[in-house]
Amino acid sequence: MLKAEGMQVSALAFERPYHKGRPADCPTEIIGRIPHGRYLYRLWVYFRARTLLRRRLRGADAVYCFGLDTLMLTRLALMGRNLPCFLEIGDVRDVQTDPGLSGKLFRALDRWLVRYARGAVFTAPDFYEVYYRQWLGETFPHHVIENKIDFEPAPVPTVPLSRDLLRIGYFGLLRCVWSARALMAIADGLGDRVHIRVAGYSMLPEDILNGLKARGNIDVEGPYQSPTDLPRLYGSVDMVWACYAPIQADDWNLRWARTNRFYEACAFGRPLITRAGSNDGQAVASLRIGLVLDCVEPDQAVGAIAGLSPEAISQWAANSRTLPMSVYAYTDEQARLAGDLHAARLPQEPDTR
Repeated sequence: MLKAEGMQVSALAFERPYHKGRPADCPTEIIGRIPHGRYLYRLWVYFRARTLLRRRLRGADAVYCFGLDTLMLTRLALMGRNLPCFLEIGDVRDVQTDPGLSGKLFRALDRWLVRYARGAVFTAPDFYEVYYRQWLGETFPHHVIENKIDFEPAPVPTVPLSRDLLRIGYFGLLRCVWSARALMAIADGLGDRVHIRVAGYSMLPEDILNGLKARGNIDVEGPYQSPTDLPRLYGSVDMVWACYAPIQADDWNLRWARTNRFYEACAFGRPLITRAGSNDGQAVASLRIGLVLDCVEPDQAVGAIAGLSPEAISQWAANSRTLPMSVYAYTDEQARLAGDLHAARLPQEPDTR
């Protein structure tokens, strides 16, 4: 929730058994704990939190909701009160794009919810332009604030590339089995000509993670701290793996949005290995900052990586280092959003309940 004047911010959050990101730099209160994937139980946790949320929102000037579920909870908690709410959409779920009955019902709920919000923030332009404006026919005030970095990237060394060794980094949330299989195939196929560094919170099956660890030319170091550890990680590799399994027709998030790996790799001047058809892949191709894979089977990636020349990688790295900061880092997005939050706040109505 937000308070005016100095734009004081405090967070009310639900805890999940998930990887630990950077803690919020504002006072935070946990108002419930929800398990991963158990959506019916999540509704019960939300219902129990409604009264507590209503009490905590007394004195707030505005509410910033992460996702449609928290906007719905906030709307129920604020019945009878006129408090401006803002919505952030960080991704589009499968149920929202489902062509069947469940998708149609959810899109009707989606329309009802977004009309309640005073404004919205989208982490990708097409979340608004394609899904809300074209699919749902909804237009409303909004900002596009991508998942760019919000820190000054520390300089990392420009290491001369070797014809004898290519260093590839796979960093972040590790959950793509196709990527893990491709990296194992590359490690096996290229042997001592490649070294792969894997770091991050793993959601991979145990046998897949153990397969990565078993290879002598793959280092797996586990979770890390962002942004503290990023210069060390990105400074130790020549290219960054940001690829996925072949894009399916309904993989809208990968088609519409870019990954954190894209912004971080650009910030540290490292070329990317991306997937054809993804938003990352389109950007990498147009900016000439890396390789776009179009193979179907994981072991087909071996030939593409083996065929890379140091000259090509060096040119991609040079192009990456000359990118405008606005490609990968925030400029004035935060100030514009803060201005809208100030402008939208309304006089607080007394809560008699």
